[in-house]
Amino acid sequence: MRFFSFTLWLVFIAVVAVLLSYQPGEAQIVWHGYVIETSAAFLAVALLIFSFILYIFQRIWRFLREGPRFWRLRHELRNIEKGQRQLTQGLVAIAAGNAAEAGRFAINARRYLGVSPATQLLQAQAAQLAGDHRAAREIYTFLASKPDSAVLGYRGLIMAALRERNWDEAERQADKLRLIKPDTPWLNLIRFELSIRRQNWVDAGTALRQAEKAHLLEAPRAKLHQAALLAAASDLETQQGNADKALQLAEQAVRQAPQWMPARIALARKQLATGHVRAGMRTVEKTWAIAPHPQLAALYRTVVRSNNVLEVYKQIERLTRVNNDHPISQLVLAESALAADLWGEARRHLMALIAKKDTTQAAYRLLARLERRESGDERAAAQWLMKATEAPPDPRWLCTACGGGHDEWRAPCAHCGGFNTLEWQTPGIGRYESTTTLIPGALEGVLT
Repeated sequence: MRFFSFTLWLVFIAVVAVLLSYQPGEAQIVWHGYVIETSAAFLAVALLIFSFILYIFQRIWRFLREGPRFWRLRHELRNIEKGQRQLTQGLVAIAAGNAAEAGRFAINARRYLGVSPATQLLQAQAAQLAGDHRAAREIYTFLASKPDSAVLGYRGLIMAALRERNWDEAERQADKLRLIKPDTPWLNLIRFELSIRRQNWVDAGTALRQAEKAHLLEAPRAKLHQAALLAAASDLETQQGNADKALQLAEQAVRQAPQWMPARIALARKQLATGHVRAGMRTVEKTWAIAPHPQLAALYRTVVRSNNVLEVYKQIERLTRVNNDHPISQLVLAESALAADLWGEARRHLMALIAKKDTTQAAYRLLARLERRESGDERAAAQWLMKATEAPPDPRWLCTACGGGHDEWRAPCAHCGGFNTLEWQTPGIGRYESTTTLIPGALEGVLT
């Protein structure tokens, strides 16, 4: 490009010289008694050539003066470009879980870019991926000691403490960061996590609201978490003997997430426990009309004060009058009919399940009990039990994080401690193929 520009200048001067040579005129220069006479064209060309020579000398002088600095800057820019490429490849290696490659790229990035927060962060993550937690902690501690990288350092230390389940250390590092950067938004999520681990539901709710305000959580997800906190607080009040307070909290949980099954079950349970029988029955019936659930039927049975099993069956018939073709409705009816020795009714509901291919292990076990109680046919009972081993398992509360099973919903998973990760689903079947914990019509997939 520069050679092309230089050539254009030469062509321009030549063209001007040719044009001036055809123009008449004379020029006279008097200087200290000397008289120089020449044509006007020659003088113009001479001035152009002299100006061009001055320009060339100016460029040479500038090159001699600025050249070293220019080449040094160019070299630094090339190093920055190479370093950025190494950083990018290092982050890709971290995402792929390749500790060896991540470490190599981290070293190369540091060679090109020097010691910087970005290169040190990559080194710390590579060391963490390789299992060298001590080295990672040292790097994070160094980053935390510098004002411009304190947030990076403390975040690394906090997350490392959380992975090690060292809640005291995580809280200590979070408090340090809060002193120097109190407006760090994600500190509210850390506070939320730590409050849950200590079952401090009130403090967790405050942190959750602040996290939602900072747009760290989507509104539907935050509402479900708020409902879960209220349900957990309600259970805690029940354990402490504060039944009325427990009922208030359960009502608030339903207001937060009206379509969420655990909140509705908790409300019905608390209503029945506080003597609000009719309100509890209405809650169960309204929920059953939308999404039948075995635990709703179990609560409904407790309403029957009589020991008459036939009366219990009539109550269950009343409950399942709406949505009576649902598999759970038929299974609950069959179980109640069997308890009341209504053999024909029990068999009718169970065979309807088999005809619709909605049979689970529980249905086959009920058929085995029916054979024994109705006719004492052990051979037929054994055949049904054999089928039960091949049938899909019954749904239960499963943790979406670790897969641990629970008989009752609870806010933190008893196995991994994950918050609000329990869903009603069939073991071995993906969450989107299973019975959801949300009543149909509500948003799904927000508890991941």
